[in-house]
Formats: sequence, C-alpha cells, structure tokens
Amino acid sequence: MRSTAILSLSLCSGAAALQLTAVRPVVRPAVARRLDCDIVCGWGPDPVWTANKIETITEASNGLKAITIVPPTKDDFTIPGQYLQIKEPGAEKAGIFAIASAPGKEGAFEFLIKEQPPSDWSPGTGWLTSAPVGTELEMSQVMGPGFKCTDGALEGVTDVMLFAVGSGISPVRSVIESGVLEGKSVSLYYGAQTPEQMAYTDKFDAWEKLGCKVTAVISKPEGTEWKGATGYVQDVAKAAGVPKPDSTVMLICGMKGMAEGVKALAADVGVAEENVRANF
Repeated sequence: MRSTAILSLSLCSGAAALQLTAVRPVVRPAVARRLDCDIVCGWGPDPVWTANKIETITEASNGLKAITIVPPTKDDFTIPGQYLQIKEPGAEKAGIFAIASAPGKEGAFEFLIKEQPPSDWSPGTGWLTSAPVGTELEMSQVMGPGFKCTDGALEGVTDVMLFAVGSGISPVRSVIESGVLEGKSVSLYYGAQTPEQMAYTDKFDAWEKLGCKVTAVISKPEGTEWKGATGYVQDVAKAAGVPKPDSTVMLICGMKGMAEGVKALAADVGVAEENVRANF
C-alpha cells in the first residue's frame, strides 16, 4: 500500500512559554534519589545576525505587506518552509518569518508579513510593515528543517492538498513554486475572511499553469460580491473529497483551528496520525 503524508505548516509567527512551579517535597527517609533533567526550549540554533535593509515593500492585501530583502547568502535556503528571524538593529526581540519565495530563485528573499501589534513575547511587525524602502534591520541565517517534501519524502504520493489561511500562504507559495510537486495532482485551498484580505491573487493563474488547482475560500462573505467558495478551507476540501487518502499529502499553514480541522479531516479519511508533519 502506498503511504500518505500530511504536512502541517503552522509557522507564520509564534512562541512558547514554559512555567515551572515549585511544590512541597515529599520526604522519603530511607532512600536518597537524584533526578537529572535537562529542559531545552527554543526555535533552533542561536541566530547569527547580519546587518541588512528592506529592498522593496508593497501592499499585498488588506493587512499584509510583501517585503523583499537581499540575503548575504542563499546557500542555506534549500527546502521550502524554512524561515528566519528579523529585528530592528540592536533590539532584543525578533520576529520569525517563513520565506515565501522558492529555494534557488534569483534575487531577494520574499516575505508576506501580517501587520500586528507588539506583545509580551513579540516586538510586533508595525516597525517593519510601515517602514520605507532602505530601512535598516538585522536578519538571521535561514533556520528550520522546512517541509518534509524533498529527498524522496514524496515517493509514492500521487495527490497533494495544500491548506493555507491568511499569511500562512507564504511558505505554501514556496512549495508550489519550488518544483518539488511536479508530476503530482495538486490542489490548494486558500482562505481569508474577506476578498480584500486575500494575498497573491495575481499569482493564481501562474500556479494553475504549474498544475495547482486553486480554490479560494472566504469565511465572511457578507457585504461583499464574492461568488466563490465560502466557509472554512477544511470543510470545502471535505465536500470536494479525498479520493486517494493512501497516497495523498496535505500541507497546512494557518491558525490552530484550521490545523485541527484539517487533522480531523485526515483522521476521517484514514490518514495515520504520524503522517501529519510540520515545517519546523
């Protein structure tokens, strides 16, 4: 039987916190025990910062900016789904952003960045999304393993279903344009709240020519003239059906609810839990 892989793309930005709470020890007088425990948290290796600047910045959609930055080297970007960190010069906090352009593409790295305010764990993106061309910044090396879609990882796979919401289309675009899906039956379910919030609509025709069937899904069509699919991407995909679950790959990037919905869809059609993969 052919194998199925579901790749879960969830990296747009994020962080995790670990809280340790002290508890009253239980005394065991007859036995003395020592517990050795190493706790490792983080997004990977320590960043190596390089001074850089914004090359171009344009409006991609309502609330999303398309930004390009020329990296010092592209040798470490080899797999779709990899990411890097960007921060203001001298700042302590950095944002984590997936690379939207494909590995091997000439020119600058491309990013799709959501405008969001600062928080306790993130500096926000306003300093970046509202900046003019030429704004100085610091950028790390490329990080993360990327999607498990190279070096034979898609062997035996016939169908690829892509799921993205909002800025989650960024690493999915990298996969589509990388060429790793050539020869597969590819379908994209891309969601946004309104048509005005959907980025990369100008690329849909090019993606179709690459063999990717695009289904745009709007979750809040009220008050718009939207005539296409509505609701949530996982529900639209479920209605369309998964004809070959034993040889289908699903790549996901978006909010937690969408990811859980797609995982539930995978379970309903008989895809093993261990075949759900992430790009980090």
